[in-house]
Amino acid sequence: MNFKFLTVFLLFTHLGLLMKLASAQEWTQFRGTGTMGHSSDKNVPSKITEKEIKWALDLPGTGHSSPVVWGNSIFLTVSSKKAQGTRFVMALSLDTGKEKWRNKQTHKIYRQHRFNDFSSSTPCCDKDRVYVAWTSPDGVEAIALDHNGKEVWKKKLGKFYAKHGSSASPVLAGGSLVIGSHGEEGKSYVVGLNPENGVERWRIDRDSNDKGAYSTPVFRTADDGTEELIFSSTAHGITAIDPRSGKIRWEHDAGFSQRCVGGPVISGNTIFVSAGSGSGGKESAVVRVKSKKPSVAWEAGLKGLPYVPTGISHKGMIFLLNDGGVMTCRSAKDGKVHWQERVVGAPYSSPIIINDRIYCCSKEGELNVLSATNKLEPVSSYKFDDGIYATPAVANGNLLVRTFSKIYCISK
Repeated sequence: MNFKFLTVFLLFTHLGLLMKLASAQEWTQFRGTGTMGHSSDKNVPSKITEKEIKWALDLPGTGHSSPVVWGNSIFLTVSSKKAQGTRFVMALSLDTGKEKWRNKQTHKIYRQHRFNDFSSSTPCCDKDRVYVAWTSPDGVEAIALDHNGKEVWKKKLGKFYAKHGSSASPVLAGGSLVIGSHGEEGKSYVVGLNPENGVERWRIDRDSNDKGAYSTPVFRTADDGTEELIFSSTAHGITAIDPRSGKIRWEHDAGFSQRCVGGPVISGNTIFVSAGSGSGGKESAVVRVKSKKPSVAWEAGLKGLPYVPTGISHKGMIFLLNDGGVMTCRSAKDGKVHWQERVVGAPYSSPIIINDRIYCCSKEGELNVLSATNKLEPVSSYKFDDGIYATPAVANGNLLVRTFSKIYCISK
């Protein structure tokens, strides 16, 4: 082989790997890459004390949305404490927590669940922009800001009403900004927008019913190599959409009568979805998908079903955290229960996995860490000063935890 060619080839290969590694450090949407909740960041501590808190910042309002990260910028949404009907998109320095900018948005007050917030939908971001999906009595509105906080575009998508408010987050997939709206009245829909200008690329009309849906879709690569977004809803059960074309690839009617809040859990070709009400999960469906044909994989039963938290998969296992703080570790292949124990106080936050360890947060402000294995192995526990509803984020060796009043940056 020509030595000069080999040198150039190795250089470009190395640059490609570096770009992939750099990209992997970003946490660009709810639960990170693919909304799967996984990070391989080896620099995030698994045992947390006061020494590991790099900085903490008092927030100017409330919100249960998660932070997202691009480069040295943290983006998050906040509902103002002082001015009702005012929301902010904020940018903070990942290194110091110092506020970079604050973009102000106003909205009409609307009915929602007493534990919900007007800033519950997590934004998403790319190298150029940060994207937010707001709901109000006027409907759903998508907004794009550049990384300096300047509005790039704004687009109204349609009407929306759900008695508990909303929480589904926008995602970037297949070159589109995808936003799903499953309300209780009027037309429901899923849309794909051009991230550069907000122009609508495709739209799928969806049924509405008296439950709505609050879950964020999860990415999956099908057996034919196609990237799919997996949605869950009471009206349609489990739906796979090609985010590039906006075509429905397959659908499974789960026969749900309850509300979908937590998102799908995906392990290979196995997909778990649950629905519930009140304080827990009441229904579930587990399918195995081959060649765009879903079939029932196994029955989960009622014990330990989650309602609000989204579960997580790892190495052929799925970990389901229910609303009482009990986690069930199952085999994705056949549903076999490896263990079922209380691991944290009652949660609204969803667990994430960092380097083979599960991080769980409770409403009371606990952050408990355990090994992601088929045997229960607690690692550490830390208690914050106030409660946590938001799901943590990970970027560049930092764990970002949003409590009711603050955001914390934790690192070694």
